[in-house]
Amino acid sequence: MNIDLTPIFQAIIALLATLITYKLTPWIKTKTTKAQQENLAAAAKIAVYAAEQLYGANNGEKKLEYAKQALQAAGYDVNPETLRAAIESAVYSLPIWTMDIGDDADEEKEPVPEPVEAAHPPEEE
Repeated sequence: MNIDLTPIFQAIIALLATLITYKLTPWIKTKTTKAQQENLAAAAKIAVYAAEQLYGANNGEKKLEYAKQALQAAGYDVNPETLRAAIESAVYSLPIWTMDIGDDADEEKEPVPEPVEAAHPPEEE
């Protein structure tokens, strides 16, 4: 009998991310200017989206390390707690569709409609 602990670990990671976001983020905001906070948040969001695209689901440690390295390479020289908080905050803001929720691969999905080309008025001569 195999016990899948993945959902438990995902819940623990989500709880930690929430705690970091709500406890550490306000403290960081008191130590930096608004422009610095916005720049770090934007860079963290880009790094998190890139890590998600590169590594996909269930590679949390790889994605975290990638995001840290990307921010450090971009010149964000801040303490590890601040860096981690910015990354976790960006992860928390990811759209729900990036999360791997359950095993519904066998379910039949509704087809996505093809984009409709916009109607253009005829060109006048």
